Amino acid sequence: MYTTKRKINPVKFLRMISLTVLIAFSVFFFTFKSTASGLTSDSYSEITVGAGDTLWQIADMYNGDENIQKVLFNIMEYNNLQNVSIYPGQKLKIPTKN
Repeated sequence: MYTTKRKINPVKFLRMISLTVLIAFSVFFFTFKSTASGLTSDSYSEITVGAGDTLWQIADMYNGDENIQKVLFNIMEYNNLQNVSIYPGQKLKIPTKN
């Protein structure tokens, strides 16, 4: 029995390893994205909307050092809001970081 060893092309091997690492990193990043933001289902403050309040004003009050649009989006997502319309007396959960 005669066997031959197959030569590995170093460029193709490096590309394959790079692609594997990139895919693994992407899966890891997107799997843990929500955890990385620091928001959990238990970390929120509840407020009552007052007359004349807007969602933009509320987001601005709670934005800290974050982008106001990101805070606005998080509030909408946390409260299952389809748009920025809110009304006086409405209870809103404001997500907070741990």
